[in-house]
Amino acid sequence: EMAAARTQAEDSCIEDIIEYLTTGGGQLAIFDASNLRAARRREIYDRFEQHQIRPLFIEYICENEAIVDENIRKVKISSPDYITMDPDLAATDFKQRIARMQPYYETIEDSDSSFIKLYNVGEHLVVNNIRGYLQSRVVFYMMNLHISDRTIYLARSGESSNEGSYKADAPLSETGHKYAQNLRDAIYRRIDERNQQILAKTGVDTSQRTLKVWTSTHVKSYQTAEYFSQHGHVAVRRRMLLKGLNPGVCENLSLDQVREKFPSEYQSYLRDPYHHRYSLAESYHDVSVRLEPVILELERERDDILIIAPESALRCIYAYFAPQGLPDSLIPTLAFPRSIFVELTPTAYGCKERRIGICPTSD
Repeated sequence: EMAAARTQAEDSCIEDIIEYLTTGGGQLAIFDASNLRAARRREIYDRFEQHQIRPLFIEYICENEAIVDENIRKVKISSPDYITMDPDLAATDFKQRIARMQPYYETIEDSDSSFIKLYNVGEHLVVNNIRGYLQSRVVFYMMNLHISDRTIYLARSGESSNEGSYKADAPLSETGHKYAQNLRDAIYRRIDERNQQILAKTGVDTSQRTLKVWTSTHVKSYQTAEYFSQHGHVAVRRRMLLKGLNPGVCENLSLDQVREKFPSEYQSYLRDPYHHRYSLAESYHDVSVRLEPVILELERERDDILIIAPESALRCIYAYFAPQGLPDSLIPTLAFPRSIFVELTPTAYGCKERRIGICPTSD
């Protein structure tokens, strides 16, 4: 009876996916289910193929018991199923679930199917019959995943001496230099605080952990980052892809001036602020596409990362990691004032966020 109810629920999900991908404007959907039996996978595969949808199965295989235990404690017990349960009881219960499923488990061997086999959290992968651009990008994405703990910090570049101009690429103003010093001190205070918390909780000393600083090639951005380069456990890297949105003909114009000078363009922007592109400019969609390699590298990184970049680039990066999904139309409105930096901690079931104040330090 339970098996029949589970299959009925899965079939309902499959119908929702088909509707979403065929008439709902979707490009990719994730069907999260065990799919233990080869016959069941073939049934699912054929149903999607009937609607010209290309299914890609992902099988996670772990042959190392230590990794299984670590994965359960870092990933599984933080799932909605176990969030209110004692961690030790949750780990025991999940191991029992694995044991109950093992007699019914059949590995993927259908050479006609498209699949990825991921062994021991990315130790190696087996791919089969990968078709098209999207599936190839999923493979690349899976190659970069890991379950290591790390933190991502997002901070805006300091104020320049010609703040309104994209083309001028001016250096930091006096206020910008003071901000850079305060940002450095605030980041190090937070890292020290986290290190002490981890030491007290786990007994692990993380004080020698490397902080990597990625900055755009804008002068004000890498000058802000240079204040971190004097620290012994910091590596600073300039990245062209982190440059801010090119405003094109709207450079140095306020929204009121844009509305007066380009009234029809302004109305198009209001209808779709994420995709609209002014003449000779970039859209926020363009910036997001440009930042895709940076985001994939962030997924691969196991060290802590601080990104110092213009507000437009930070908006697109934040939208990817946002604890709650964001509609495209809200991305251009996200604010990153210079009074705070954002701390993001990726987890298996979302991303934890903190906004931490940058307090001025006394000279």
